[in-house]
Amino acid sequence: MIHVVDETPNICAGPFGVLYDVYIERPWLMRAIGRMVWGIDASVLYTSMEPIRTTEGVTIVDVPCGGGVAFRALRPDQDVRYIAGDLCPKMLRRAERRARRRSLNQVEFMAANMMELPIASDETDLFLSFSGLHMVAEPERAVAEIARCLKPGGQLIGTAFFSDVSRRARALFEIGAHRGHPLPPSRGDLLHWLTDAGFSDPVIGPQRGFAAFTARKQEATIRAQVSPSK
Repeated sequence: MIHVVDETPNICAGPFGVLYDVYIERPWLMRAIGRMVWGIDASVLYTSMEPIRTTEGVTIVDVPCGGGVAFRALRPDQDVRYIAGDLCPKMLRRAERRARRRSLNQVEFMAANMMELPIASDETDLFLSFSGLHMVAEPERAVAEIARCLKPGGQLIGTAFFSDVSRRARALFEIGAHRGHPLPPSRGDLLHWLTDAGFSDPVIGPQRGFAAFTARKQEATIRAQVSPSK
C-alpha cells in the first residue's frame, strides 16, 4: 500500500485547539459560538452521537477523534472495542487524557490518516467521523477508505461543514484556503462519494452549512447455488 502523508494543516493542534477543547465540552457554549462565528446549529454534533450510547458488543472506529469529543457518549462499562485515531500526535495525547478522566479503559489509540486507514477491511461495525471530511484534501478517498473498513451492513455516522455555509463562514473558509486548508464539499458531492463507495440510503441533515450525515455499507450479495436437477 502506498504511504500517504496528509500535509493539510490542523488548526486544532495549535493554541486554538486548547480553546476548542474547552467549549466543545460545553454544548451551550458550542451552540453560541457556532451561531455567532459560523452561523450554524452546532447542536447536531451532539445529537448525532446518541447512537453510540446504546451500542454494545461491536467495534467502533473514531477517526479523526480529535481531542475525544465523542467520548462523552461512551460509558466506562460499555462493552465495545473503541479505536480512536488521529493523524496529529497532539490531538491523540489530548484524547488519551480525556479518556483517562472519564475512566474509558476500552479505548485504544492509534495514528490514523483518513486517506490510508490502518484498519483491516470489513472489521468495523460503526465508523465515526465527526468534523473530519472537510479537513482533508481528498475527502472522496477518505469515504472510500471508511467503506473498506466497515463490515457489510456497518454504519457510518459523522458531521461536516458543507459549501452552503453562511456568507461569514464562507469568508473564513476562503481565508483558510489561502493557508492550505481545504474548502468544504457540497452535499451533492458527499452523496455521490457515499453511493460510489458502496453505501446505501445516505442521509444528510437539513441544517445549513454544518450537518450530520449517516449511511450504511451495502450488505454483501449472497447468491444461492442450486444443484442442477438430475
